[in-house]
Amino acid sequence: MVSQAERLYEQLVQNLRDLETSSSISSGKLHNAKIKLINEAIRELKQLVVHHVFPDEQEEILFFKHVKPKFTCLLIYHSQLALLELKKPTGTRKDIRKHYEKELLLIRVFFESHLPFYQYMRSEATYLDSKLFVRGASFDLPFHHASIAMDTDTRFTTHYDYLAGHILANELLRDHLIKCLSNLELGQLTGDGQGLRKELTWTGSKVHLIELAYALYESGQVNNGTIGVVEIATQLEEFFQVKLGNVYRTFQEVRQRKKDSRTKFLDLMRERLLARMDELDGS
Repeated sequence: MVSQAERLYEQLVQNLRDLETSSSISSGKLHNAKIKLINEAIRELKQLVVHHVFPDEQEEILFFKHVKPKFTCLLIYHSQLALLELKKPTGTRKDIRKHYEKELLLIRVFFESHLPFYQYMRSEATYLDSKLFVRGASFDLPFHHASIAMDTDTRFTTHYDYLAGHILANELLRDHLIKCLSNLELGQLTGDGQGLRKELTWTGSKVHLIELAYALYESGQVNNGTIGVVEIATQLEEFFQVKLGNVYRTFQEVRQRKKDSRTKFLDLMRERLLARMDELDGS
């Protein structure tokens, strides 16, 4: 079931990316469309869980500690983005800066309010998992618990999975706000980075970048292998200022290569790197 949930999440992220790149609707309607997609995926996820019996406690902990919070994170994050834009003043750059700084302060207060649990999660500790991420666990809660879950159905909720997702969402929102403030300093009133000089641009084949994304994913070198290939591709898109489209479809085409190597780009990188090392050895 966990693998099904992971596939559902990967497809959700892909659908959100497709919506972002293909939609010409207003930002408000785009936010609503994204939130609708996420809610639909969470309802599907719930059906998977309520009709599934976890074979052991470890799989249940894995699901409620690492899998479900990723869905919750997306819902909270995109809801907060919509609210952030709705509340953004139409005044001067100073007004907008104050708006972003106020939101950052609220996030800091949130993290301070949940500091012991935040530290527990960041340290990748496990000694309290059976109390935090197992349904029907003891009400002797080890951490301050002030977040209200979006779904109180005990078949689909533990004491802390919602808070885990909320933390992930606030980390994303914090990074977004810092980027907005940085863009303001560079003269962008919208704070979205439009019109900024792109320092790094991918000039090679998009297929090669997707090949790299899959290589990073399969090697487990990013976030200890817990991040999905679509998330890696999204980060590469943002970093190199490029749109990759449907990474799944492109990867299937790469797999079907017959005459050429199926890892053409990785082979090229290895060849060039070895050549450079040989050159330096001979100098």
